Amino acid sequence: MNHSKLSDHKFKKGKFITPWNEVISQLGQENSWYHGRLPEYLWLAMIIEHYGRTEGLIKCRSIIKKLVEKVPDLLTPRFSKILHLDSDKQNEIYNYILSIIDVRVLTPLTAIFTYSSYPVFSAKFHTGMPIEERIDLINSIMKKASDHQSDLSTDVRFIVIYFNLLSGRLYIPSETLNMLLEYPTLPHKNEKMRIIRPMIRSVEIGQVEFDPYDSDYLDVFWERVSRMSDCELFYIELTENTPDTDEYMNNVKTVLRYYTDLLVSANPLDDKMLVLLGIATYSYKRLLELVKHELFHTISGRSIVRVLIEDYIMMKYLLQNESTHDNIWAEYQYYGIGQYKLIVERYLQSGKTLPNSHVHYDYMDMLVNEYKNKEFIDMDTTYFNKQNIRGKAISVGEKDLFDFYYDYDSAFEHGLWGAIRESSLIKCNSPSHQYHCIPDIEDNQKMKSVWNDCVEIMNKTLAVLEEVYGLPSHLSKGVKKDE
Repeated sequence: MNHSKLSDHKFKKGKFITPWNEVISQLGQENSWYHGRLPEYLWLAMIIEHYGRTEGLIKCRSIIKKLVEKVPDLLTPRFSKILHLDSDKQNEIYNYILSIIDVRVLTPLTAIFTYSSYPVFSAKFHTGMPIEERIDLINSIMKKASDHQSDLSTDVRFIVIYFNLLSGRLYIPSETLNMLLEYPTLPHKNEKMRIIRPMIRSVEIGQVEFDPYDSDYLDVFWERVSRMSDCELFYIELTENTPDTDEYMNNVKTVLRYYTDLLVSANPLDDKMLVLLGIATYSYKRLLELVKHELFHTISGRSIVRVLIEDYIMMKYLLQNESTHDNIWAEYQYYGIGQYKLIVERYLQSGKTLPNSHVHYDYMDMLVNEYKNKEFIDMDTTYFNKQNIRGKAISVGEKDLFDFYYDYDSAFEHGLWGAIRESSLIKCNSPSHQYHCIPDIEDNQKMKSVWNDCVEIMNKTLAVLEEVYGLPSHLSKGVKKDE
């Protein structure tokens, strides 16, 4: 299956629709290859795997012919359908299968389909094979066939199509039919297979809707197979050596001290300089948290990257729109203080007391009144200047920062599932557990370091200040050498 580009997706009502879902409806889990269809066709995979591809396909085709002959009403060679046949018919089918293959080939399945629930099958195929060996064989074959495009999976899917052809329920053009029938004779690396293999997969998946899945069978299969083995947990180690941050942080502090001295000595009442320097200092303090607490590989580190980006974009946006406002710097301050006022007023109006809260409502109220009597401060609940952060990023030429970093880091800030999966769940490598995830309560999973991105964005922030207020070259070089 070719990888579709983002530009190939259709954007409808705020959602990117994949090209495949434009054409066909999404498959439910019960009809997916791994969860819904492989458990039904595992018996065929076991035969092919045991005897090798060439001999295994020959044996499977012989068995399929007998199935079509003896059970003409069967829609597909699903194992659940065979298990539901009456006892006489099951015995007849199993006897023929045992004339074609060794009994031990399907013995592993007796670990799932036991005598108490499936007496006919179990009586025919149970041997002295140890339970551990049966479980290992099941897991091994499921792992090899877990990818719906693997060689083994495609072989199995060919047998399913072969069944449909023999039963007369599948009609395809003669040219396509000839190519399909050539499949068992060609090695997988043959050039013709580049056309035939995808054809087999697309034809097989098209048969799904004609033979509904058996939910009871799937429940039994996965419930029993999942209890047979323990989790095989693994995680990806992405940590690097802790970066040497001291020199860089000292250089940033020196630059900010220079601008602070400039503000105090030359422009103590300059709203513009206060706002720009205040935003930059806030970014610096977030960066300081990253360094002091070594948050480079953490969820919190990604939150810090997001803040640094938003601060930087806001600085550029304020400068860009300065000429269209009487005093955008005062507006920006009152917008933020208005947000504080809204929180305080909600609290005061509720009549509640929250003595153990981390929110210091009395102090916030003092900060609100610090600017002017709060009775004259409005509370704007929209985006500053009526434009969201994406719009601001585009307007100041920083769309890439939003697309490639900010949106990603926002997933961690909002606890979206992608971020949860990357940071807080680790994978089980057991096919019998459906490669499920479990919570990473031991904190083993560490993500890539955010340090280099933080340095890059902090330097962009300082560059904004330098462009507006200048900076001695020796101070500028101190931070830029860390890029």
